[in-house]
Amino acid sequence: MQFYSFDNHDPILEVNGWKLSFQVISLENVYGLSPEHTTISEDGARWRLDCSQLTWGGGQHTAAGSLTAEADITLNQLRLTVRAGAQEKISSVKILIRDLPPVRPLDMLDQPRDVPVDGLLDRYPNPLRLPVWMAVLPDNTLLGFRCEDAAYRVKRFCAYRERMGVLAGQYAIECIHEEDARYFDRQITVPEWIFERVTQPAAFRQAQLQFNEDCAGLIPWEQRGEVPGWARELRLVLTLHGMHWSGYIFNDYARMLDTIRFVADRIEGRHVLAYLPGWEGRYYWQYGDFRPEPLLGGADGFARLCDEARALGVHIMPMFGGNCANAWMPNFHTFGPSSYMKSATRNIFLGNQPDWNTSRAHDTGWQAWLNPGAPAWQMELTRQIVTLADRYGFDGVFLDTVEVFTNDPDFNIREGYHQMVSRLRHGRPEMLVAGEDWYDGLLPIFPLFQQTSKWRQVPDWVGRYARLMGHICDGEASRGSTGVFESGYALYERLPDKPFYIPTLAFVDGTLENARDEIEAVIALTNTRLP
Repeated sequence: MQFYSFDNHDPILEVNGWKLSFQVISLENVYGLSPEHTTISEDGARWRLDCSQLTWGGGQHTAAGSLTAEADITLNQLRLTVRAGAQEKISSVKILIRDLPPVRPLDMLDQPRDVPVDGLLDRYPNPLRLPVWMAVLPDNTLLGFRCEDAAYRVKRFCAYRERMGVLAGQYAIECIHEEDARYFDRQITVPEWIFERVTQPAAFRQAQLQFNEDCAGLIPWEQRGEVPGWARELRLVLTLHGMHWSGYIFNDYARMLDTIRFVADRIEGRHVLAYLPGWEGRYYWQYGDFRPEPLLGGADGFARLCDEARALGVHIMPMFGGNCANAWMPNFHTFGPSSYMKSATRNIFLGNQPDWNTSRAHDTGWQAWLNPGAPAWQMELTRQIVTLADRYGFDGVFLDTVEVFTNDPDFNIREGYHQMVSRLRHGRPEMLVAGEDWYDGLLPIFPLFQQTSKWRQVPDWVGRYARLMGHICDGEASRGSTGVFESGYALYERLPDKPFYIPTLAFVDGTLENARDEIEAVIALTNTRLP
């Protein structure tokens, strides 16, 4: 985090014990409130701020603009709405909670964290899963901050020790709402913020989830109509790694089928989902041109895999890159150039940039990140998936890296996934569409996620809405190989013993032969849990 090298001279306004400041952030500058043009009115449990002129440059200059804030006050809570205007397009509005003693923000599992010297910043929608933040004070008072936004727009939260001005040495918390970049304008209306002195963290978070259920399309698992009946019977996932980025083959189609047969001899096939990362050939390299890989057995071998698995009752789910394609593929020009994922100010998004060739350069210029809301990419990816699903009859589709979000000024990423999933399931009511990772805005779209608690904290409340399977970054049971995944190695561990996790077994070359006892044990345990 960076800070200004001077006191910004933001007015500090007190309402019901909360000391607040406001900033309006445009595409060109950041503005504060002019004290001489700010009035406060109170009427019982209602508080209102009106400012008719903005300042910039630490208060040295003035600018046309305005900000109105209104708060409904209860004993422990503010419900705050803000509207602002400026001469340039506004991207964000920041509310600062100031004059605090040292604070310790809570993580996703409600554990307190120390604030480092350069501050602590959390971003929503990723890696935060909800626009909810809490921080504990030295006297154990807990402050909570959340935003009721049915559009799932960007939020940022941070805490730091102030270094300049009259409050130097005290702590501040920032709550920032960023508008959907498609709608940046000279006027902005901020969705309602709730600031609360919290008694129970779970209850504060539950209030946000209840808002999402009531107003933002979040549906509990048992009530989800788009979950196929067969998917509700899944009790075991087999991650069958195909071809690594380098071309190394872990399992060809015949070997995948051998593993499926082995498992189907020990548990009813209808309870099993076979998940296929790297089925299309070189992992990630082949993204954007999906087809059976000749070196894995070609079209005939893939058809045999799908047909025989289906005969055993096992469900096949290949992986597809939901937002990533190889820009060096000959077909890229037909969908890629108009679909690049961008930041709000149109910086091209470069994504995760794994060290695929182990040059230690992380230079992935061929790896283009594409917006699923862009018509050309959405149409092309949907076309490829539908063509393959109709030809081979698989009834599950996995979309990789769907959790990646940028506030793209052309097409909304979350809306793009919603459209894509609707297109994939059109005329295919038994199609299951799963994704990697999650946040609250993706929960209404995907009912099943690849997830690991090793990378991301996983609170139990997600199980009310979705099911989780093992991530490909999890090591398999024989040597800890992560198969096609770029990290290479991870100590094997079973998934947590919780009802919303589907037990997952990963297979690379040698797993079936060298980890037989663990495979048998997991299958036997799964069988004991069948209804």
